[in-house]
Amino acid sequence: MATALLTIPTAQGLAFFNERVTLDGRDYTLQFRWNQREGRWYLSVADAENNLIAASIKIVANWPLLRYYRHDPRIPPGELIAQDISPDGTPPGFDELGIGRRVELTYFAQTEQ
Repeated sequence: MATALLTIPTAQGLAFFNERVTLDGRDYTLQFRWNQREGRWYLSVADAENNLIAASIKIVANWPLLRYYRHDPRIPPGELIAQDISPDGTPPGFDELGIGRRVELTYFAQTEQ
């Protein structure tokens, strides 16, 4: 098994948005929601038909976000990690999540050779 990487694009300046992505050959909708009170991002995962698979996953830096959902065969088989490029490892702030930002959401796909 080889590992392929995909950096997930995220909208900038929006407190709520969806991204359609293909992970390991299957289409998903990732829903991002900023919680102003907590100062944290939350992620929900739905399949191609918008059936909810996992809801309100708190985005924690450098942690496997899908870890606790492995029991569900609909969950992407790889791993989604919010990689912090700074040394502090704190959760991303409102404008800190995205490609070229302090925290990039990266999917580590499991592909067969």
